Amino acid sequence: MINWTGLAFLVALCLHPGSGIKFANGFAVTTEADSPALADKVPSQPATVPKGASKEWLYEKWKKYGQWDYKQRAFVYREFTQFNFGATGAAGGVDLKSLTDLEKAAKPTRDDVKAMDDPELVANFYRNIDSLYKLHEMSEEDAHLVRIAADYTWLDNSSEWPRSDIGLAASRWNDYRALFERVRLQEGIVRVDDFPGAIFFIAHAKGLCTGGSSVGYVFSLSPLTPTTQSPSKDLDAEARANPSRHYAYVFQDLKTNWYAFYEIDW
Repeated sequence: MINWTGLAFLVALCLHPGSGIKFANGFAVTTEADSPALADKVPSQPATVPKGASKEWLYEKWKKYGQWDYKQRAFVYREFTQFNFGATGAAGGVDLKSLTDLEKAAKPTRDDVKAMDDPELVANFYRNIDSLYKLHEMSEEDAHLVRIAADYTWLDNSSEWPRSDIGLAASRWNDYRALFERVRLQEGIVRVDDFPGAIFFIAHAKGLCTGGSSVGYVFSLSPLTPTTQSPSKDLDAEARANPSRHYAYVFQDLKTNWYAFYEIDW
């Protein structure tokens, strides 16, 4: 499902002297995004790569729900995210073969989909429902933050990181971190434009910004569809029914306004 030709073109473009990679103050950066629609949601210079950055450092930024996974905000940013992957890889000195191997390895498999259908996800919800309600209450109070992870935040008008304004006090952020650990939310909280008003609580994620899988919980006053009692079976069917969309979700009813979510993207 990966457009290898497109990725090769993007990486080659990044490697070309006129590609839009430039150096400033010892850092390699990508130039401003062309689309006005992106400019108000993602950084005008979306990625800064220090010279000599390790592959481990890059991987941490590239991981699914990491700082450079801009499509977690909305899938309209998928192509921009892929471009950023190629651009930062080129800036970090990662060769094309290594980039394509990484992308291929991150692609969700049928075994990944089967593994997502884990009864422990639902059991964990009911054990920690009070803490999840507390997180929901806090996130509504901090609604100007669309992303709260243990190591970074996004504001509703900025995905720059690092920023001087993280959007909340350090003590408040520590409260979130403590609750994330208690509820076993690997990647914290995100508000997704594709599901207006919903708040996603990410229990587990696998893969990279170019593709992967995730599970967790959602609070939504509006009904979410499609709902399922057979997550792996129905998620596979949903993906196969809409391959050109490049992502699929299914939702499992847990409690009034609460769902488990199961997601893959490619």
